[in-house]
Amino acid sequence: MKTDNPFDKKLESSKRMPSHFRDAAIELTDTLDVCWAAAQTVFEGKATPEHALALLPQFMARADEKNRQLLARFGRDMDGEPVPPPADQ
Repeated sequence: MKTDNPFDKKLESSKRMPSHFRDAAIELTDTLDVCWAAAQTVFEGKATPEHALALLPQFMARADEKNRQLLARFGRDMDGEPVPPPADQ
C-alpha cells in the first residue's frame, strides 16, 4: 500500500468516526493488504485482486477463531455471558 493513499486521507478527514469503526477499518484494510501480498507471492505477475479477495475470508476466519480461543481462555465474552469452548476441545 502506498504511503499517500485514499484510505489514510479518509481516516484523517473522519476524526469523529467512532474508534471501534476506525479500528475495524484499519484491521480489515491491513488484512486485505496482507492478502494481496500473499497472492503476489504465490501467483507473482499473474496475481489479481480477486486472488486477494478469495484469501480474505480465510484470513478473517482464522483471526476470528483465535479471538474465540482467547475469549474461551478468559471464560466470558464482553457481556459477561459464558463463551462456548473452541470446536477443537
